[in-house]
Amino acid sequence: MEYIAGFQRLVFVGLTVAAFVVQIWAFIDCLRYKDENYRAVDKQSKKFWTIILGVGLAIALIALPPLGMQIIILNLAALVAAIVYLTDVRPKIKAVDRRHRNY
Repeated sequence: MEYIAGFQRLVFVGLTVAAFVVQIWAFIDCLRYKDENYRAVDKQSKKFWTIILGVGLAIALIALPPLGMQIIILNLAALVAAIVYLTDVRPKIKAVDRRHRNY
């Protein structure tokens, strides 16, 4: 039984670190684009996404072990925000950004 519990802990740590990396990526990417790009695609404002993803990143940092189990629901909500940004908002912003039009 100890082997199974150890494996579960290892999987939990791996998933938590992976979620943290995704949230770092979303936050840094959010900072790269101008507010006018967000407004052009009608996806809130840069300030909105910076605050949402920044708070999510702070939660993800706190959720890293050993405190992770206490706030797993908040970390999942923050991960969902990062995934929404990366899959819905980012592609549309990238399409209207002048730096990426040539590609």
